[in-house]
Amino acid sequence: MFESFKEATTYPSIVLLQEPPVNKAHLPSFNGFKLFFPPVRKPPVAAYVHMSCLSNYTVLPRFKGGDDVLALEISSNEPLFATSFHSFRVINAYSTNSVDHRIHSVPPEVLFPDLGFPPLVVGDLNIHNPLWDPLRHFSPREISSSTPYFEKAAESGFALLNPPWEYTRFPLVGKARPWVIDLPFTNPPLLPLVKSWEASLPSTGSNHIPITTTLTTPSANQKPPRPRWADTDWETLDPVIKGFKVPAPPACPTPPKLAEWMSG
Repeated sequence: MFESFKEATTYPSIVLLQEPPVNKAHLPSFNGFKLFFPPVRKPPVAAYVHMSCLSNYTVLPRFKGGDDVLALEISSNEPLFATSFHSFRVINAYSTNSVDHRIHSVPPEVLFPDLGFPPLVVGDLNIHNPLWDPLRHFSPREISSSTPYFEKAAESGFALLNPPWEYTRFPLVGKARPWVIDLPFTNPPLLPLVKSWEASLPSTGSNHIPITTTLTTPSANQKPPRPRWADTDWETLDPVIKGFKVPAPPACPTPPKLAEWMSG
């Protein structure tokens, strides 16, 4: 994935990984990025922050909530994203579950804190719910396991960014179906700043698809084009519009007759 950045014209500000590759208690380093990770021998999460981001903002890691979650506190003396907020938090989690799926390593209250500033929560949460995968059949155990996360997210005002049915994990072997398992959430202060969410990066050899979430300032989100009524030649169009008559619909509407009537 980082190799693909070399040919890109712009670089991501923050790259968040779950289950990063660890070799002899060391994570790989990449030119132009600073690495943050929990202080354990085999960290389940990691964050790579581009140097341009570090030169413009203060970035402090937070390790509260267990080894399976990493939060980055991003702050600036100037308002962020052309808003009134001076702080922004990114929460990266890898939530594993017990054998009976009843207990997860990262509880809902850690993922969805009640904050007065914008957060972005991402991670491999290992939970399944019809909200993000409506075509899949779910067992009662899966529903009961994911419901506390959905309820806490709604209670704290978090919205899911995944489009429904957008699979994020594809098994490399076997015949198991794809899953929607990598989930990003944000709250109302940040939601208007989310420009896009897409699985657009090249494959990394993992069974999880790299996901790009783009944030932008409100002024950069251009409004959709509107008709330029002031430039319309109304003098020419006015008699045409007044003389236009909608033909009577067919007495016995059939698909061919309706198509002919609509085209006329």
